[in-house]
Amino acid sequence: MSAPAPGAARRSRRGPLLLLAALGAVVALGAGAPTWVSGRAATATGTAAVLASGRDAAPVATALALVSLAAVVASTLGRRAARLVAALVLVAGGAGVLAASTGPLREPATALAAPARAASGTTEARVEGAVDVAPWPVVSAVGGGLVALAGVGLVVGARRRDAPRAAGRYDRDARSGAGAAVPTRDDPAAAWDALSHGDDPTR
Repeated sequence: MSAPAPGAARRSRRGPLLLLAALGAVVALGAGAPTWVSGRAATATGTAAVLASGRDAAPVATALALVSLAAVVASTLGRRAARLVAALVLVAGGAGVLAASTGPLREPATALAAPARAASGTTEARVEGAVDVAPWPVVSAVGGGLVALAGVGLVVGARRRDAPRAAGRYDRDARSGAGAAVPTRDDPAAAWDALSHGDDPTR
């Protein structure tokens, strides 16, 4: 059985990483639709329920997830340099989704600031009582982590592919230099020199 071609082997390693990046971006996008944070805000007549979806609480996460999906598509269509740039975009985009998704976990009341102002009709709205945080920010953060992990794998794989190529050129040059120093039987002058040194050029 013949070994797979180097190009096919590289594509087989890139394929799962690209699927992982696409999966992470889709997970982050899907997690942005439901409600992340909910609570109650003070109004002129009392309090009102307010809530924020992932796209309201962490709009940067949604935007970077879309950018990551575009980078996956670009990585399948572009040349080697374009694929490396797309891999770097995946690393940065995934890390950005991860960081943006954890923001509402650290400061959930801040995520409700805009809905609270809209509910109260004032710019000094405040959130009353406890704030509930759904698990969706964690899901979005996991999606961003998958994107970043896949991007790192693609970058490392690209650098490893460049190293054997350079080593192969060096080996070919060394072999060609060594072969040029060996006299051939078809060269009478080289054969005579070998014979004068006690070597049999016919062997």
